[in-house]
Amino acid sequence: MSVSDPIADMICMMKNAWRVKKDSITVYHSRIKIDIVKILQQEGFVARHEMVQIENKPYIKVYLKYNEEGRSVITDMKRRSTPGKREYIEKRRIPKVKNGFGVSVISTNRGVMTGKQARMQNVGGEVLCYIW
Repeated sequence: MSVSDPIADMICMMKNAWRVKKDSITVYHSRIKIDIVKILQQEGFVARHEMVQIENKPYIKVYLKYNEEGRSVITDMKRRSTPGKREYIEKRRIPKVKNGFGVSVISTNRGVMTGKQARMQNVGGEVLCYIW
């Protein structure tokens, strides 16, 4: 687990978990991780999430979602902006991920939202990750 990029750690944990068909993962709590997980849930990529306490420390338990054939609903996730190289995008250049079949997660001055929501609200920001 990396101290410098906890979002990349969460993405890596999710990738490893769905490759071995785990039901859920538990990641250390942070506000931005909760916002990303809420977006994943609202877009239908994860089943649900809940807050849990392990040894009096807050964690997020994310329940992964699989289709009828047992394959993960998420095909892939990519971290875009890293602590060493931040990637900011203006409102006119917010990308469509996989021609609209994927979701970009953007941190704006109005909170963390999908690229579609950012386009509708006419704001840009830091591109956190892509999910498809």
